Amino acid sequence: MDQTNPAVPHHKLSESDRTRHLYELIDRLYPERMNHLTNKNQLPESGIYLFFEKGELIQIDGKIHDRIVRVGTHIKNGNFPGRIRQHYGNKGDLMGNKNGSVFRKHLGGAIMRKENPDDPRLSEWLKQMGKSYPDIEEKVSRILRENFTFICFSVDTKEERLSLESALISLLVKYPLSKPSDGWLGRFADSPVIRNTGLWNTRETDAIPITIGQLIRIEHLMEQFSENRR
Repeated sequence: MDQTNPAVPHHKLSESDRTRHLYELIDRLYPERMNHLTNKNQLPESGIYLFFEKGELIQIDGKIHDRIVRVGTHIKNGNFPGRIRQHYGNKGDLMGNKNGSVFRKHLGGAIMRKENPDDPRLSEWLKQMGKSYPDIEEKVSRILRENFTFICFSVDTKEERLSLESALISLLVKYPLSKPSDGWLGRFADSPVIRNTGLWNTRETDAIPITIGQLIRIEHLMEQFSENRR
């Protein structure tokens, strides 16, 4: 198994070593990233995704990796492809619905605060089920399609998806091994949680970080998904 230090067995990996191991797993098992053009047949029916953002890098033991900027999943079984589409926006145009994707809402808010912190539409945009604005939806879709890629793996049950999502978010918040770049768009996010953690996530940041058992389980799920895609 590919580990940060082959001499250290899984059960002795520290929390920061678990973050290192996660990035090494990604580099080993996912040489190519997915994006808005990825055919839904290549996606799991149910699963977890990890997003990366252009310009966001992390150096671990002298090696550069794409930094994980968001962890997410879905509630309803079988809805993973639909969840990815909700984030990236409509297939035939640049429209989308920020009320169906909190990721889009956070991104749109950051775009607005960066361009004009006094934009009078900002509070409405950030409201739960608040009004949307076509020009902002277009900008969000464009940025997502130009700057964001992802990897994913199958997780069949809702309970396990939510448990692993929570543990991954907490690990990356508490043991990130790197800060976001100075130019990271998330520095303009309305949420202080996003600004302070370097992730486009606001929930589960205080959860229990990934356990050794969960890390081994994720490794198995990633290897299985990678093998099935060949």
